[in-house]
Amino acid sequence: MKDSKVYNWCVRNNIGFKLLALFLAFMLWYYVAGQRDPIIKRDFTLPVEARGLSSESVLVSPLPDVQVSTRGMRSIMRDVKGDDIRVYVQISDQEVGEKLLPVQVESPFGVQVVSISHERIKVDLDVMSEKQVPVQVLVRGEAAPGFTYRTASASPEQVTVKAPSRFLDEILDVQAVIEIKGAKNDISQQVKVQLAKNYGEQVTVQPGTVQVKLPVVTSGPVKTVAVTAALQGEVAEGFVVKSQSVEPKTLQMTGPIEVMANLGEIRTKPVDISGAQGNITKDVELVLPAGVISLGQNKAKVTIVIEPVEAETPQVIA
Repeated sequence: MKDSKVYNWCVRNNIGFKLLALFLAFMLWYYVAGQRDPIIKRDFTLPVEARGLSSESVLVSPLPDVQVSTRGMRSIMRDVKGDDIRVYVQISDQEVGEKLLPVQVESPFGVQVVSISHERIKVDLDVMSEKQVPVQVLVRGEAAPGFTYRTASASPEQVTVKAPSRFLDEILDVQAVIEIKGAKNDISQQVKVQLAKNYGEQVTVQPGTVQVKLPVVTSGPVKTVAVTAALQGEVAEGFVVKSQSVEPKTLQMTGPIEVMANLGEIRTKPVDISGAQGNITKDVELVLPAGVISLGQNKAKVTIVIEPVEAETPQVIA
């Protein structure tokens, strides 16, 4: 070996010393570079993506976030954002049910993944299905006194529910809730449908709203009665009540059958004409028997015409 030409050439040209010098130079550069651009660590909390999921399959529960510890040169790490690192599980088996899958990470060049908080995570798969279910209208609140409501209707009467198959069997209907809040007239409004149980975003309903109609009717018989004014006191001396009128003259009333059968008129509260020397016009409340409800207004406009007494013309005796 020592007599070979290569060996003699290496000895003659000090190749060994040169290689040693090159190695020492590299180590010195590495040390200096490390001081100027040190290795640092950074932690990221990132969501896990599901890759390979077919259009028919769905995740029953959302995948957890994981903590990823990374390291690299400061010049590189300071520009790294969470979106630059992708954490995912690869779903190749679309079989329904739970399974443990390894967590995989994609990181930019120069970024080394040191550790992951979850090496494996549980994935729960199901198949999306859909079916038609009826709309149940729920009425909340009470109608105005003297009124009640009949059976409500929804249009359309059925909606389409799309959900993981394990949830679909539980869903028998959807609900449309309508508030009546002292209603006296029929109600027709667009109402958002809802499920009896909160399934989050995994269950969708189409259409999301329905048109609800709720008939509101009187709870007793309806009768049209006259409205009359009640007067109190006497006009001033030398004056007389020429006429009186009430507007409206009649109103529709409802109430218990036994009361309505004997109800002929509705009077206003007394209008005081004591000492009056001119016309009086007032809005006066009605006096309603117990249980009787006015289907119109609860006041009437009373007008009283008051004039001086006409002097008698003396008779001439021929």
